[in-house]
Amino acid sequence: MVRKVSLKIEIIVHATEEYQKISDSLYDMFEIEPNEITRKDLLGHFGNPILMLQVQVKNRRAEELIKKLLSAISEKNARDLLVDINERISDSTLYLRFSKQNFVKKTLTFQEEDPVRIMVFTPVYIKKNIVKTYRELLESNCNF
Repeated sequence: MVRKVSLKIEIIVHATEEYQKISDSLYDMFEIEPNEITRKDLLGHFGNPILMLQVQVKNRRAEELIKKLLSAISEKNARDLLVDINERISDSTLYLRFSKQNFVKKTLTFQEEDPVRIMVFTPVYIKKNIVKTYRELLESNCNF
């Protein structure tokens, strides 16, 4: 069953990093085409150029990406995510942060600093069901 779900990926690309490597990883890991990537040119605190990349998908495509994401992390990390899911939910949104350095190597590992940020949102109308709803969403897309 396809749920009403949206997924957003945000990546900050600094001047010392290569856009093409990030774009290639988005395609290789999630089959995200370059035309699906929104690019925003920004300036850093000291005037340095920064590129903000965003990808937003909904419903069936979002669930496909969730499935690919879960298959790209280790089974241990997936199980840890399910156990600690309440720590990654804020304002009815599930927040996942992965190492950008490992991402360009086609590996997903959790990391808080300079991450690839992935936000998953699905409507939850009863606050006490938020964790249960996200746990079910992830479990239904796991391969273990």
